[in-house]
Amino acid sequence: MVRFLLIIVFFLAPIELAGAGVEAQNNPVRATQEELAHGARLRDQITELEVREQIIVRREQELSEFEQEVKQELKRLLALQEEIKLALAELSVIEDQAYRELIRIYSTMRPSKVAELLNEMTDDDALKILRGLKSDLVANILPRLDQDKAVRLSRKLGLL
Repeated sequence: MVRFLLIIVFFLAPIELAGAGVEAQNNPVRATQEELAHGARLRDQITELEVREQIIVRREQELSEFEQEVKQELKRLLALQEEIKLALAELSVIEDQAYRELIRIYSTMRPSKVAELLNEMTDDDALKILRGLKSDLVANILPRLDQDKAVRLSRKLGLL
């Protein structure tokens, strides 16, 4: 835009004078106050546009730098997310091993003792243990649980 105005001011004005013929070359050009003021306004606008263009260029550079920072941060976060997924997978394996060990222990205990322990656990934990036990042992444990808990766990066991 700035270049366009420069072209108009500096190149088209001499063309108009040249079109006036030889007389224009011999006679000095006289500009009116209005024309001089208009020229000054155009120069001010050109200066303002150049300043705006510099600001835009600077902001584009800042945005580009910010975009690079965001991309780097995203890479870092994605790598961190992968690390967390691996850690959760490892924890899940450890938790499964712990539940299997607990199930092995509970399978050797009397059903009344297992029921006492399961009554103190959350439904999800108790359900996970019951699912790992043999069905004849579960059949001996469920009647020994608190009635409400036995009903809830029975329903959940049936929804496998």
